[in-house]
Amino acid sequence: MDPVTVTLEPWSPWPLIYPLIVMVAGAVMTFFGQLRSRRWMRDIGTVVLVGGGLASVLLFAFLSGTWDQAQRTAALEELGYVDPTFGGGTGIVGGQPGDIDFNAVRDGERVTGSLQWQGDDRWLVVEGTG
Repeated sequence: MDPVTVTLEPWSPWPLIYPLIVMVAGAVMTFFGQLRSRRWMRDIGTVVLVGGGLASVLLFAFLSGTWDQAQRTAALEELGYVDPTFGGGTGIVGGQPGDIDFNAVRDGERVTGSLQWQGDDRWLVVEGTG
């Protein structure tokens, strides 16, 4: 197959708004608990504030990678690849993403290749380089 360029939609961090709302609620509870000398409200607010912060960090760490993996899989499946799996790429080198190796089945045969970054959200699918 000749190299084909695909566009992968970038990850949007909008889901992080939910733990941020929880953090604000925790901060408000902590503030009013301290202001009104209600220890239970202050303690619950502190737990909610810390929990929201941890949830934000975890979502930020895992959602973007999961999103990218799903986008790559969908793009290759649209091109006729079946059951694509991805190897470790070279990561971000010099401010730009490196190649991402993949293995898949196309027309009943096992195929290896790579996704090569072309700039912006465009990636070149090249077979036989993995």
